[in-house]
Amino acid sequence: MIIKICLAVAITVMAINVKAEGYAVNVQGNKQTGMGHVGTALNFDASSMQWNPGALATLDQKYSFSVGGFATIIKTEFTGALGKEETDNPTGTPFYLYGSMKVNEKLAIGLGVYTPFGNKVDWGKTWSGKYLIQDIELKAIYIQPTISYQLADWISVGAGLNIVYGEEDLNRALPLASLGAPDGEVNINGSKIQYGYNLGVFLQPTEKLNVGLSYRSQVDVELEYSDGDADFTVIDPVSPLFPDGGVAATLPLPASFNIGLAYQIDEKWLISADVNFVQWNKYKSLDFDFEKNTTTIVSTPGGPVEVPVLVDSKSTRNWSNSKTYRIGAQYSANEKLDIRAGFYYDETPTNKKFYTPETPGANKIGISAGFSYMLTDKLSVDASLLYIEGKKTTGTDPSGSFTGAYKNTGFLPGIGITYNL
Repeated sequence: MIIKICLAVAITVMAINVKAEGYAVNVQGNKQTGMGHVGTALNFDASSMQWNPGALATLDQKYSFSVGGFATIIKTEFTGALGKEETDNPTGTPFYLYGSMKVNEKLAIGLGVYTPFGNKVDWGKTWSGKYLIQDIELKAIYIQPTISYQLADWISVGAGLNIVYGEEDLNRALPLASLGAPDGEVNINGSKIQYGYNLGVFLQPTEKLNVGLSYRSQVDVELEYSDGDADFTVIDPVSPLFPDGGVAATLPLPASFNIGLAYQIDEKWLISADVNFVQWNKYKSLDFDFEKNTTTIVSTPGGPVEVPVLVDSKSTRNWSNSKTYRIGAQYSANEKLDIRAGFYYDETPTNKKFYTPETPGANKIGISAGFSYMLTDKLSVDASLLYIEGKKTTGTDPSGSFTGAYKNTGFLPGIGITYNL
């Protein structure tokens, strides 16, 4: 027993030496969200495959299913040269669907569909930062077939293939006064399917203690000319200078390394804590390579000069790696009702020198609560509510011409059901 505990602690210590904010969406299960979105060391049901594929083989149930969703009600306030402005964001709807089966006492398989990344920001058509962004929607849907195997009664491992559908859609205004025309607009959109993986180790050195380690790989949503479109709204006579066409771009969905501990204090109280390390430093810039670049001839005292008009867009980000610290508890009030609460602190990866209103990040806290109620001995309804508040942050865009203070707040109610057989 002592050897098992020491090995679990040693693996955890080594993992901590390996170094979410941004456009991550930290709601992939109502039970876990109610506990501050911990989950790496928990094995509630089939939803465990998202946090730690290794936990799937430890489930007692032959079959387990969990499905649910959330409403993301997020608001960002900006205070700049023209005073206070704020977003009118549409309500996001991240969702999850998990199902698993125990093939035998040691082997389990499962399938998960969930949305760990996404972003919806709408600043309006005429706000002061319209040339940077008017509105943007980022979406990533993960489909994860999973396999998990129990090597011994205290250790299990698992792996999942991530099939990722990524989509991006943004609008911004074009300043055309230098060409003698009113402002135009450009819509850039595209989608792509890419692949990654999710790995996990689940340790149970004692009956009351769980230790979880998991790693989700980076996935780059790489749009080629055939995957992305740039559509311009520009009046004559300058419209020929802005032809519609393909666009290439890359958006990284970063890798994450997760460590979790869970301890069953007694038959009523369960506590758990996670630390998430997210490799946001791969997000160096947001670049758009237009298939059709254009130029025009401008008269100068020295004669006609050809100058570029529609050129490739390069915007520095230089984000940093970040960590999120989570803690949560569950209280089993009776045989039918479990009550949960949690807290987390989420570091922002964003760079204040290259700060943009498309992803106005900030160090933030999250406070959550939730419950599960057993409708039958196999079926439960799961609910949660998450409140997030970001620290007021002042930043400047990559061009150095747009500076202001941003403040983020949000409510994320969620509902779901779990069926174990």
